[in-house]
Amino acid sequence: MAVKIQHVLVSYDIHDPQRLQKIGKAMTDYGERVLKSVFECHLTPVQFQRLKSRVDGLIDHTEDSVRFYFICDKCLNNVEFSGAGRGFMPDPEFILT
Repeated sequence: MAVKIQHVLVSYDIHDPQRLQKIGKAMTDYGERVLKSVFECHLTPVQFQRLKSRVDGLIDHTEDSVRFYFICDKCLNNVEFSGAGRGFMPDPEFILT
């Protein structure tokens, strides 16, 4: 049985610079930075739960905000952007466990 991959756009607003740095570093383990506080992630459900648990342990729930947007395959193919950057290019040799 194939494992379902979830396409998740993660954005965050972190008030403390030290927490901001920790969140950014943690996010690089799960996805690709597309803007300063926005990551595109392609995760299994288990990987998503690990990411969410890790983020929940790093943020101050009274000051910070992290949003997880799930994007369907069809919508992912319709992403447009302007300016510097490129579309998400998955690395077939990069495997998260």
